[in-house]
Amino acid sequence: GSLSPSLCLCLSLGALVTQSPGTVTAREGETVSLRCYQKDTDYQTMLWYLQRHQGGLTLIGYVLMSSPTMETDFKPDYNITQTKDKKNSSLEFSIGKAAQEGAYYCAAREGHSVRERQISQT
Repeated sequence: GSLSPSLCLCLSLGALVTQSPGTVTAREGETVSLRCYQKDTDYQTMLWYLQRHQGGLTLIGYVLMSSPTMETDFKPDYNITQTKDKKNSSLEFSIGKAAQEGAYYCAAREGHSVRERQISQT
């Protein structure tokens, strides 16, 4: 089946995160802000992914202790922030490319190495 953007994504570490809003419709030039919250954990790293048209997940970037690192393809257009308590992260971008359409997912994990573990859907 297909995944919806409002679905929670869980890592093998057991971090449960929730996202809002569930669905966003925006016009070209508008800025979109997506939020992610980890309720029972305070993992240092929060990651954002984009799934385009039923394809695989593509890493947009991650934020480690309020310091963002963006993947090259997303650097100019996307921005990730994190609150000091590490509970919340936001992904912001301006609408301008059809490639931005898709399902956006957030994940949380402990530690520094982002590519160390695989993400699993539960």
